Amino acid sequence: MTSAPHPQHMPLSSFDEITAVNANAVLEQLLHCTDENVNLSTIQRCDSIGIAVLLEAKISRGALNKNTVYSDAPEQLCELASFLKVSDILFK
Repeated sequence: MTSAPHPQHMPLSSFDEITAVNANAVLEQLLHCTDENVNLSTIQRCDSIGIAVLLEAKISRGALNKNTVYSDAPEQLCELASFLKVSDILFK
């Protein structure tokens, strides 16, 4: 039996990547998320479109006075965000 995720850390458990293929579905899940903290540990692959999705969700939720905190981002995602110069926006 697996334990339920911590209520303060909503995982993107139904996704192992964020790319052009599933960008809209991931964005919808993030926009409708009731949790402030989003656990990214299940993401094995993220491309620049995935970074754009994470940014869009954070900005859109912020416009609605909903904070979004991404946690446990894998190294590949962190490196891409750093390369694209958006780490401070995503992870602060």
